[in-house]
Amino acid sequence: TTAPRDQFIFNADIDSSLAYGVETATVFASTDNQSSWISAPAAALNTVGYENTWEGQVFTGGGNSVYSYLAGEVDSEVLGEEFGTILVTSSPHNVNGSWPVSNNLYARLATDASGDAPASQDIVEISGTYKGDIAIDADGEEYTDVERVYFSMDLAGNCCPASDGDGGFFDFGPWYLYGIGIVNPEIDDPATAGTAYAIGYGDGGFWGGDALYPGVLKISGDLATGTIDSFEFLSNNISYNTNGNTLQVTTLLEFITNDAGWGAWPNSYNGMIVNSVTVQAALDGLDVDATILDQSDPGLFICSTQFQEGNSPLILSSPNFDESSNILTVNYSDADGNLPWFKAAQICNTEENGGACFSQVDMIPSSHDYEEGVEFSTSITDAVIDEYALSGEYVAKFWFADDDIDNYPSAQIEIPISISGSNCALVGDSNGDGALNVLDVVLLVNLVLDVAQGDACSDVNGDGALNVLDVVLLVNLVLGS
Repeated sequence: TTAPRDQFIFNADIDSSLAYGVETATVFASTDNQSSWISAPAAALNTVGYENTWEGQVFTGGGNSVYSYLAGEVDSEVLGEEFGTILVTSSPHNVNGSWPVSNNLYARLATDASGDAPASQDIVEISGTYKGDIAIDADGEEYTDVERVYFSMDLAGNCCPASDGDGGFFDFGPWYLYGIGIVNPEIDDPATAGTAYAIGYGDGGFWGGDALYPGVLKISGDLATGTIDSFEFLSNNISYNTNGNTLQVTTLLEFITNDAGWGAWPNSYNGMIVNSVTVQAALDGLDVDATILDQSDPGLFICSTQFQEGNSPLILSSPNFDESSNILTVNYSDADGNLPWFKAAQICNTEENGGACFSQVDMIPSSHDYEEGVEFSTSITDAVIDEYALSGEYVAKFWFADDDIDNYPSAQIEIPISISGSNCALVGDSNGDGALNVLDVVLLVNLVLDVAQGDACSDVNGDGALNVLDVVLLVNLVLGS
């Protein structure tokens, strides 16, 4: 992200193998300590240097600190799942472990159409949040060490009747169980592939009231069909709240992740598949028959929240100019890992010639690991050289900002450069044979498809990038010649 500022910018890099499955994305930001959130849609940038980057901009009104997180609708097939379109979301961070949890600290995880079950068992929506601390994994990478998870299940009717009976010792039911189901999305052991977990709420049932009670359950069965073969209680150490139409539950995550059937934790998502279910249990002769009354869509809950307070100054270093290619480079790093929203190279006269800057171009990053340091580059194209008749000595100035531009009112670093004029005798002559023909078109198409670095003549429109626009212009030049 950028530093905390009015026009707060959030970037997310999505691997190309997953990008086609992203249907929508939304950025959430809070500058009032998570009391309220402002959201804005994010979209794919599809520009040079940001081919796999989605960006959202939230106008926060300013502030010295900001919490932020990202949510998106994703075709679960790209995640190796078969749930259709699901919500993949991180959430606010319940830093202080507030309980019961207020709505501003929850993120929506999944929804369900209403009207398909009795009102008090009719699920409308589930939400989640977490409490944890930053830790370092075995590879030296930061992750959130989750201590506790919190979930909310919104129902269409009053929450949460335990049974349809009188609740006494001889209550013959039927009885009701309300559960938040949790599955490790990276279970790789066939022996535990049918294992799920639930934070369940029930109260009484089965002659004496000791068969259904609030707790953490381990469930075995067919997760695809919802068939339950067996369940066992791992712990009754949970808290719950049943006010109004909402069930809230919370427990220590270790009760689940320490179980042998869970698998590795943290997983690569630092998250879990979550859904909700309401179950009716009734006597069937001497047996008990369990029927699922309602079940929400699943969602992928990622336990992660961005936070920044204040801002460390960005650092520019190692400016360079390659006279043979007219390419400018500079290294950018930021202790907060902030992205630079403003990243310009200026071409200016020397002080002896007045020092005025007359051309400014956007710079392109080689990667996005801004905390470690990234090289930005740009080319002084032949179009710029010809437009300003550049030849001789000049100054290149590098001007970046991760915060409001008022905090970076001028370029931070500069170098002298020498420009000898245009490097291209014939625009479009990609193979340098002195003629425009189909061979130049074929070579340019290959350069565009390979996202390769061509020479100055290949960049037909002089915008510093090779793309389909250059191909179209070159075809017209060849046909016209």
